[in-house]
Amino acid sequence: MKTALLLLSLALPLSAFDQESYGRALNGWHHDGQARYSLDGAQYRTRKPLVTTNEAGETTVKVTVIQVARGWADIPFDLEVIFAPNGSAQSSRIMGTPRGHKVDTGVISRGQAPAAPAEGQAPSLSTLDQMKTDLFAAFEAQAGAAASGKELRRRDLISRRAGEVPVDVTALSAGLRYNLDLILGQGSAWRGSVK
Repeated sequence: MKTALLLLSLALPLSAFDQESYGRALNGWHHDGQARYSLDGAQYRTRKPLVTTNEAGETTVKVTVIQVARGWADIPFDLEVIFAPNGSAQSSRIMGTPRGHKVDTGVISRGQAPAAPAEGQAPSLSTLDQMKTDLFAAFEAQAGAAASGKELRRRDLISRRAGEVPVDVTALSAGLRYNLDLILGQGSAWRGSVK
């Protein structure tokens, strides 16, 4: 009986993240479990997310976002977002190895809610906005270093003749931001406000 209740409690949050709505926002899932779309002329693919819930009720949404730099050159990055049981995004992370260089932002956590601004001061960023700002500052710095570094991967003859894979940090960042915003929107839809 306890096992059945535990399995049921773990299964309910999994169904709460609407993968189909997420896929529709990305131009629909294809038979291979990927969505294909373009943003500002750059081509992307996103794989269906892996959604898991731990015993504490935290839900992790992990998705691979791939920028197609050329017809054959894929630059994949994993985007991971962890939601608290109440649906608020608690942390995020981006990982990948463009051109053989490791890029890992580490876990960027959502901070405490900012204090109300003093009279005459501009309001500070929300904790969610600050988490996104910190995440992409770390990502763009590391991806920029990878883009300007030497190709470290072993490549086959065809890819060596075609030249090095171009790493467009702006396009990568745009694709990852778009997916992050969609995931965060899903979180607010299934559990409450994520702001």
